[in-house]
Amino acid sequence: MKSVWSQRGVRVLALVCMGTVCAAQPSQPPQVCALFGADGKKICADELYFEQHLDHFRFDSNAIKTWKHRFLVNDDHWGKGTSPLKVPAGCPGPILMYTGNEGPIDAFWGSNGFMVNHLAPLWGALLLFPEERYYGKSTPFGPQSLTAENAVYLTTEQVLADYATLLTWYKDTHNATSCPVVAFGGSYGGTLTTYFRRMYPTLTVGGLAASAPIGYYSNSGWAAHNVNAYTWIDIVQKVFSSTQYGGEACFNRLKATVEAVETAGATAQGRDMLAKRMHLCDVSVLGADPTNFLIDALETLPQEDYPYAIGSLPAWPVNATCRIAADAFAAAVDDTDLIGLAANITDMFYGYTAGGACLQGEGQGGIPGGGPGPAEWGPWGVQSCTETLHQFSSSKSGHGFRDFQFNMDEVVTACATYYALKPNPPWAEMHWGGYGIGDGNAGVTHLIWSNGLLDPWHGGGFLRPFSNNDELHWFIMPQGAHHLDLRGPHPQDPPNVTATRAAEQAILARWIEEASQDA
Repeated sequence: MKSVWSQRGVRVLALVCMGTVCAAQPSQPPQVCALFGADGKKICADELYFEQHLDHFRFDSNAIKTWKHRFLVNDDHWGKGTSPLKVPAGCPGPILMYTGNEGPIDAFWGSNGFMVNHLAPLWGALLLFPEERYYGKSTPFGPQSLTAENAVYLTTEQVLADYATLLTWYKDTHNATSCPVVAFGGSYGGTLTTYFRRMYPTLTVGGLAASAPIGYYSNSGWAAHNVNAYTWIDIVQKVFSSTQYGGEACFNRLKATVEAVETAGATAQGRDMLAKRMHLCDVSVLGADPTNFLIDALETLPQEDYPYAIGSLPAWPVNATCRIAADAFAAAVDDTDLIGLAANITDMFYGYTAGGACLQGEGQGGIPGGGPGPAEWGPWGVQSCTETLHQFSSSKSGHGFRDFQFNMDEVVTACATYYALKPNPPWAEMHWGGYGIGDGNAGVTHLIWSNGLLDPWHGGGFLRPFSNNDELHWFIMPQGAHHLDLRGPHPQDPPNVTATRAAEQAILARWIEEASQDA
């Protein structure tokens, strides 16, 4: 017999039958755990799988093909909230669903303390975290998922249909059909939450889309919303130029450091020296351009400029980087000293510790913010070749650390080589609505968009509020990095982030209770 699952989604009994005798074998699913809050509270979720459709939009033999879709569930507080909301009769409590984005779902479990460690115990909510297809353990074709033939099933439409199918099944099989659902998402996950509200408005009562850069994929609206090819990198530069350790001088010091690395990397001897000083496993980690390893770190730091330490990064890592740069330049004699500065930055960003393992990987360079790449770079390379192409540029002349000019012909060639795909950026804008969603012209209701001004992705966010009756809300956090509001409350949070979370909580609670009254 197949395993039997309890009402709350936990495997409670497996039956092993020999002849006519069946013996009960207790079994528990594996769990994904993370530490939350300043006190490091450990919270776990069950790791489960759902037999998911491969193609939701065909009715031939492909319609019956399935794959194992990983999702996480936690029902520790379901129906047992410290401040429960009013929900329909027969519903234990609301369901909070994270629309998983480009990465393993266990990583997003640990970075969503607002849902996991605050709202769920407060409201008595169930937590549901589906993983995006092709990421983590949700690979429809296993190791062959990113071949040109198999990668065609990685689209935003298929991802959203996965979540709609899984959510509907879960509610139907767990006596939760009347339970109101709120969607949450950060970054591309925020884009998915927005699109989920647009495509499946009856499945949720609202959504919180944090740091959703939908405007970056809506090129026809760039001019009207003050966006151009340099917006992303200009925000990076502005953040480095606004720190307490040197202001604009910090950016110029880092730019000079990049140039020192570039000079050293012009010779084989210099590349060997860079690999040794930067604690790389071998020279290949530098990639095609020896500055890429450092530049990848510098361009990523602003979006991770959180007010407290996370992983290898200290609190306010941009400030920390500028302080390191100021100290280095105060004592620097020549470019050799700047190579030491570059190593200090990459050690901090990539997590090297003295005596620890060498640093692996490869500096990618290319389009600022990420773009098409080979299968070994992961599934985002595929998505960059279809609907989520970043048409960004960079220039040493006032726009960042390096010269890079976006070239669509080069992108088309790369995508054809990697996956036999051709990008079609206008499709996403036409199909989903682009800036029309945030401007109130797409018929979408009950959404919150939040953005932090330290985050370069806010340049493509929905930032301009207008008077409306559709329950659309916008929040700007001047000291917020990438979807900081989705992380749990922390003593070191800036007041504007704390106030944003409080407002979001009040809006979402009201939506849940209003929907429950109508049920």
